[in-house]
Amino acid sequence: MTFMHTSMQTHRHYLLIAGLIACMLTGCGDPIRAKIVGTWTIEQADNVMSRISRPDSEAVDSPIGNGRDSPPPKMLISFLKSGRLETSTHMGEVNQEKQGQWKLISFNETTNAMRLLCDIQDQETEHEIEFLDPDTIKLVPPNMAGTTMKIRFKRQH
Repeated sequence: MTFMHTSMQTHRHYLLIAGLIACMLTGCGDPIRAKIVGTWTIEQADNVMSRISRPDSEAVDSPIGNGRDSPPPKMLISFLKSGRLETSTHMGEVNQEKQGQWKLISFNETTNAMRLLCDIQDQETEHEIEFLDPDTIKLVPPNMAGTTMKIRFKRQH
C-alpha cells in the first residue's frame, strides 16, 4: 500500500512540474505579457487607408462585421501566448497576412509603455506600445515597420 501511495504522489509531482513548465513557456504566469496577448483591431482605418490607397482605389471604410458576407477587418494584430505574431491587412489594394514571433523586452509602469521585439519575414524590429487603457494600444504595427505612423488598436473580445 505504501509503495502504491508513493508512486501516485510521485506521478502527481511530475504532472504538477509539467504543468508549471508549460505555464511558464506560454507566459500565462506573467501578468505583464498578458497585457498584450490577444487580438487587436485597428480603431480608425480611414486615416491609414488614405496613406496607402491610391485615389482610383475603391476602398471603403466599412465597419467590422461578424456575418458571413461582412468584409474582413481592415487590420488585425494577434499576439499569441506562445510568442507567435499574426497580422492581417485588408485596405485598398493591400491584402496580406504575415506571421512571425514576438518577445517582451520591457514594460515601464510609470509611462504604461511596453517594448517588444518582433520578427516578421526575417525582419527584426523593436516596437514601443503605449497602453492608453487595458483595451486600447497605440503602436507602429510590426507589419508596417518601415513607417513611423502610430496607429490605435482596440482589443477584440
